[in-house]
Amino acid sequence: MAILTSCWSPCIWTNNLKTSCKVIAFYTVAMSIVVMTFIIFDMSGGDSTQLYNPLFEADIRYSMQVVGGCLLLFFVYLIGSAILLVVGLGRMNRGLMLPWMVAFGIVVLFQLVFGLWLLGGYYIYLETVLYTFVIWSWMTYNGYCWLVVYSQYQVFEEMQSPNIELLWP
Repeated sequence: MAILTSCWSPCIWTNNLKTSCKVIAFYTVAMSIVVMTFIIFDMSGGDSTQLYNPLFEADIRYSMQVVGGCLLLFFVYLIGSAILLVVGLGRMNRGLMLPWMVAFGIVVLFQLVFGLWLLGGYYIYLETVLYTFVIWSWMTYNGYCWLVVYSQYQVFEEMQSPNIELLWP
């Protein structure tokens, strides 16, 4: 049984889970491109001193280049998994939905941990609470998007499960 039967979020309003998942895949690609642009800006010498920055407190000479490169690879993987999500929706193949669910789950987990790190490390600054609230609000929206895709996964699972009837008592 699916957790959700429709998608009603600030950006996506539809009664059809399959359409919602396609829009979420587009959102994933767009979000990845924006974050990748931001990371490339930081890696090329941009300002990385803001609290909301994922590369906050990274050394521009070494750690920012390594961590930024790993993040860029991850977001390329996330874009690829979003494409697989759309293909999986078209073919009704649950296995093609799994890479996106794992990668996007990592995104949600990173946002949770990053917010906790901000609060724990910089609790003396009041603006940290605001940045953490914004990050966790975005995390909540991403978690809802993950639940929509998981609900579509459950719908496919229910449709594809065999109906076995016991003919012999």
